[in-house]
Amino acid sequence: MLTRFRTGLTTLTLLLAPVAMAHGPTPQKIVATIDIAAPVDRVWVLAGDFGAISRWHRGLKSSESSNGNQPGARRTLVFANGEVLHEDLDAWDADKHEYQYRMSEANVKALPASSYSAILRVSAAEQGTRVEWKSRAYRGDTGNEPPESLSDEAVTQALQQFFATGLAELKAKAEAAP
Repeated sequence: MLTRFRTGLTTLTLLLAPVAMAHGPTPQKIVATIDIAAPVDRVWVLAGDFGAISRWHRGLKSSESSNGNQPGARRTLVFANGEVLHEDLDAWDADKHEYQYRMSEANVKALPASSYSAILRVSAAEQGTRVEWKSRAYRGDTGNEPPESLSDEAVTQALQQFFATGLAELKAKAEAAP
């Protein structure tokens, strides 16, 4: 009886080992910051309008928001390659100069993510303003062996690039403003 139990336990262990070793995607954390030589209020006027990101992000052809800066608003982003992505506003706080949002519908041709949430925060810094943009994202293919174009590295690189490009343009516009 004990031998049969051990044999059964060994068989069960061998059958379940691949399941135990396999895992789904883990969240990737992306953080980008930039210091801007301009007052917080000037930077917030540019960055704080949820639907107007295309005014300061050259990677986007256009952007618009339904319901303005109210939680629950949805913004539609049209990327330079023509792909469209939708994001939902979860929180917007003018006093704290920050907003939180998340992707509502995946489009891996726009960004190689299956989902993400992000926070954009504008705060006072020594020489003016610091903008922090951070995200928690999941790769575009949530299977155990995603193609390289939809991997953890792909989503991390794409969002780092998107954030860096946007923040550099935001800095240029804010510092050039009168």
